[in-house]
Amino acid sequence: MDSLTTALAKIDIQIRDYQQRLVTKTIRQFQQPFVDRFGRNRSAVNSILIESPTGSGKTVIGLLTALCLQLQFGFTVGWVAMRSNLLTQAAAENIRHGFHVEMKLISMFDKNPPKVDLLMVDEAQHDGARSMASLHARVRPKKLLGLTATPFRSDRIRLCFEQVNRDFGIEQLIRGGHLSPYHHYTIPQYSPSAVVQTYLREPGRWGKSLMFFHRQQQCLECQQQLAAAGVQAEVVTALTNREQQIEAFAAGRVPVLISMAILAEGFDCPSLQTVFCRPSGKGPTIQMCGRVFRKHPRLPFKQIVQCGQSRYPITRAATPVEQYSWMDEHWRSLRCNEQLANISHRAMQVIAQCRTTLPAIVAQHRDPRLASRDRRF
Repeated sequence: MDSLTTALAKIDIQIRDYQQRLVTKTIRQFQQPFVDRFGRNRSAVNSILIESPTGSGKTVIGLLTALCLQLQFGFTVGWVAMRSNLLTQAAAENIRHGFHVEMKLISMFDKNPPKVDLLMVDEAQHDGARSMASLHARVRPKKLLGLTATPFRSDRIRLCFEQVNRDFGIEQLIRGGHLSPYHHYTIPQYSPSAVVQTYLREPGRWGKSLMFFHRQQQCLECQQQLAAAGVQAEVVTALTNREQQIEAFAAGRVPVLISMAILAEGFDCPSLQTVFCRPSGKGPTIQMCGRVFRKHPRLPFKQIVQCGQSRYPITRAATPVEQYSWMDEHWRSLRCNEQLANISHRAMQVIAQCRTTLPAIVAQHRDPRLASRDRRF
């Protein structure tokens, strides 16, 4: 693929192996027939969804794909997102890493979007929304590429992409050293008071923390309780100065950020150490917990705190290095006894050597052929 070779020589970032595989596969499927993962022959497609975990570099994957198509076909490119911070981040990465893709930034709610050949949809799980359907009808791109870590919606509306491409999951990316290993903590219940008590017992354990709640009132309660204990926290909403709050958090001036959903997407802070994840389903949980998987040189592992009633423990998506549960006013490790296998093996050996005598009532009904076989052994 000449355009990919040219693009790789142009940019100022080391592309990971799985990123290059996804880009290569996507460009080929846009251009020519292919065989899908079920062994079926497929014609070239016009819309593809790339599924890749938070922290895996979806923006880089999208920009590299866009650059290749722009170099090869002269495509005009539009980058659409639900939130302005996602558009800002995409524009910044485009310049910082030397992609220099000529692209137009488009709000998901734009009533008069520009016409483009390739429409890139960031956080494409929102593509099922009515506003996105309206945007598609106005833009009518030749090719559509979606990027997401969670290709499903809680309202069960289907995402209408012809092809879904995925490579590594969270577990494989942690094992490969691309994402951070983590410790998992379980608390009995999840409420502002329970979260604050957990944090205040050992603030040094948690470090920079991000706390999620369902309602703004819960966020404010958490902030007030932390403030009463002398801990500064910022509640981040669509109406607050998000850039200023995040900058203070990254600089260490504010140790805790509190949010409902606004920070579940597009919030990148490698020095974030702990996520307190409110109970939710698979998609929101992966998005919230995904904020903490980015690696940091001074943090050998990250931390996720959930409650026992969570519908989707993040441990289903990736195995933690350590698991702890709050019981009897202490953190109890859930690590298996390393000697358990040896103990079980010895117990089985002892049982195998025991001689047993059948009860009379069983012995008299025993098949004679079995008794004969036993005598031979």
